[in-house]
Amino acid sequence: MMPFARDDLFVGREDIITQTSERRAAAPTHTRVALVGLGGVGKSQIAIEYAYRMQGTKPHMLVVWIHASDPTRFRQGYRDIADKLLLPGRDDPKADVLQLVYAWLSDRRNGQWLMILDNVDDDGVFFGSDQDSAGTSAVQAVDTSGLDRPLESFLPQTTHGTLLITSRNKIAATNLVGGYGDVIEVEPMGKEDALALLDTKVPFDESSRADAKALVHALEGIPLAITHAAAYIKSRASTTTISTYLELYRGSEANQVHLLSRKEWKDIRRDHSIRHAVIATWQISFEHIQTTEQSAADLLALMSMFDKQGIPRWLLQQANASQLDFDDALAPLLSFSLVRTEIGAQALTMHRLVQLSMRRWLEAEKDLGRWVMESIRALSAAFPSGDYQTWEQCKVLLPHLKEIIGHMAEDREGLEKQAKSALRAGWYLFLMGEYTAAEGFVRQSLEIREKVLGQEHPDTLISISQLDSAKEAGKVQ
Repeated sequence: MMPFARDDLFVGREDIITQTSERRAAAPTHTRVALVGLGGVGKSQIAIEYAYRMQGTKPHMLVVWIHASDPTRFRQGYRDIADKLLLPGRDDPKADVLQLVYAWLSDRRNGQWLMILDNVDDDGVFFGSDQDSAGTSAVQAVDTSGLDRPLESFLPQTTHGTLLITSRNKIAATNLVGGYGDVIEVEPMGKEDALALLDTKVPFDESSRADAKALVHALEGIPLAITHAAAYIKSRASTTTISTYLELYRGSEANQVHLLSRKEWKDIRRDHSIRHAVIATWQISFEHIQTTEQSAADLLALMSMFDKQGIPRWLLQQANASQLDFDDALAPLLSFSLVRTEIGAQALTMHRLVQLSMRRWLEAEKDLGRWVMESIRALSAAFPSGDYQTWEQCKVLLPHLKEIIGHMAEDREGLEKQAKSALRAGWYLFLMGEYTAAEGFVRQSLEIREKVLGQEHPDTLISISQLDSAKEAGKVQ
């Protein structure tokens, strides 16, 4: 009972498929394995390939696929199983179809089975209250049975059955796996696998290999992004090559948003409810987090304004003195793989494409200006004087300052804070002996102050003086 055909050009992921098989084989009792990771990283495609391989080695095994993003789809999945197996009593209006399927799957005499629960992103679907499980009238129209039990209780725990779960939400996956298996984190593809994937979609020769490498690197090895780019190139084969696509992509952030937001291409090997463009794929996660954890959504919005790597926790925590509150806000972002920890968990990083998607989402929500201002305030408050004793802190914050200065501030306060931070960065670089870089920052500070304060304002004159010093030092050097 698979809704998708096998991908004859499936490449890579052998390590994950092997891990899944080993954990299933090693389990003495009921097995549950979850594949978790960022949306678009290829979890469902791995599950499809694994299902076909399992059926190839065990042709008598029942393999069922259920899209489990909400109670309606899960209940419909069980109804489909009952119909496929011609279970007696399934047509009785009073029949508990969930219980009928549960009983059949629990009976060892019916043989081995593999159930894939795809897109288990919402923890409440399987562990919610009676009302949560019942959901809307649409759910009740499918099947009103079993409303007095959480849906998780209809997943058999038997030695002859295996659950394979895909989820963006590590917490939801971990809860569903329980003590019966493991969670396998699915990362973006490595360079060679990413190249192989691109080659299956848009074959390239050795002369184009360097551009192909650059493209999969720019797309961070995320399979959905690579496949989407390949579809764009293929659909415009007369005018677009890997090289020209890469040039367009590198052109600007606006170009990246445009290319990754194209809606005309559809992947029929993804569920109809999630056939979104690359940018929109992550926005689903943003919307879920905003609905359930506003503080986490706010934290992600602020993070997306800075450089994508090495964002210090203390920079983000300035506005929130409580360590517990900050950790509570961070937890959903880590669970959905939208951000990661680095440097001993004291800094955070995010994928560039996630950052881009978040900014686009904020723009659509008419909330981008607010978070630009919040990031400017945070950076201005954090960036020190630039004197010797602050060099280490300046070094950490400099990449984020470069990003912040590039944002379009909407009011005078934001512009003045950008100018102040740029001047401090210029002083730090001047003392470091990096005069050319110092001149660039001070010049940005001067341009802002001339525009906002006028040429005769004392702050403008300070910027002019420091710019002259950087120029002279550069000449001497």
